[in-house]
Amino acid sequence: MTTDTEAAAQQADDFMKGKKKADDAAFMLGQVLKMMGITVGDPDSWPRLMGRASLSGEPSVYLGAVPLPTVQKLSNALVYGESARRNQKP
Repeated sequence: MTTDTEAAAQQADDFMKGKKKADDAAFMLGQVLKMMGITVGDPDSWPRLMGRASLSGEPSVYLGAVPLPTVQKLSNALVYGESARRNQKP
């Protein structure tokens, strides 16, 4: 049987692991966006990008509000990438 302290410590550990995964994903996404010419932190491109986690440790990335030109640029890149992937299949 675990004590309340041990349970709280385990929950905190799970949260921190999830937060680290989310922070890593947010960092990688930020790098990809940078390569696309979208600057995270620039209000005209992408003002907020943050790693988050639930108390259970489930990681997530908060994208914040995204200006329409950035959404269009990302949509075009995704469509282009999917088209290229389909054209490579034999």
